[in-house]
Amino acid sequence: MRYEFIGPFVSSTMQVLDKVVQCDITRGSLSLVSSRDMHGEIAVMIEIQDHAPGSIIVNMNRATAVSISNVMNGEDADSLSMLDMDSIAELANMIVGNAVSTLNDLGFDFRMQTPKVLTTEAISSHRTGLEIFQVPLFTEFGEITVNALMEEH
Repeated sequence: MRYEFIGPFVSSTMQVLDKVVQCDITRGSLSLVSSRDMHGEIAVMIEIQDHAPGSIIVNMNRATAVSISNVMNGEDADSLSMLDMDSIAELANMIVGNAVSTLNDLGFDFRMQTPKVLTTEAISSHRTGLEIFQVPLFTEFGEITVNALMEEH
């Protein structure tokens, strides 16, 4: 995945969060980090294929995931249930689906896989040494980070 493909994923994340959880969002600065430098405990990974293979990972702290899933599900829970994890995965699915549609409308050919909810630690341990473009988004619920992993060819 190339650097110029990241913008639609960040824009889509901001749009989907605005519609689904209706909160103010402040975009942080783009940085290039190692896969060992991912933050947060909950991560949803969606693999992208064809035009520019790679993965988009939306990650956050557990408390942020609980707060967002509470809004999505109309609950007031203190922990994450399977329904909550599915809700976070669906949020990521909407984000990546919108971004892939935008990129395909521009003439690219992307396909996305089903979202996988993982821990950030699991992703970091399986994908060591990869470069990640990372953009933090700050909300009233906590920080949500959009990560784009670049696959080598």
